[in-house]
Amino acid sequence: MNMIANIRSVDARESIFSRLDALITRQPPSPDAARVEARQLVSMAIADSCQVDSLWGAVDAFHAHFDFMMQTIEINGADDPSLRLLRTKCRFYLEQVEALCLSLSY
Repeated sequence: MNMIANIRSVDARESIFSRLDALITRQPPSPDAARVEARQLVSMAIADSCQVDSLWGAVDAFHAHFDFMMQTIEINGADDPSLRLLRTKCRFYLEQVEALCLSLSY
């Protein structure tokens, strides 16, 4: 019996999106490192997808909101009340990127 399962790229992307969601939720030790990590993870998620305009638009929106969230943390600290709204917006765009990646992989 073959006990080795093939790992689909979709499974890898789901893990990437879980890591991005965790990055949005937690207080980063370094906002600059968090920005770099977010860019790397999103790039990994879309590596196997066709690069259509709607996907890149969602990616750009995610990065813009994530960068703004990191700036807010740097300037106002992790207790800033506006971070809740920023996290919601980041998750919204992250869900858009994830849905587009998944739809393009089929």
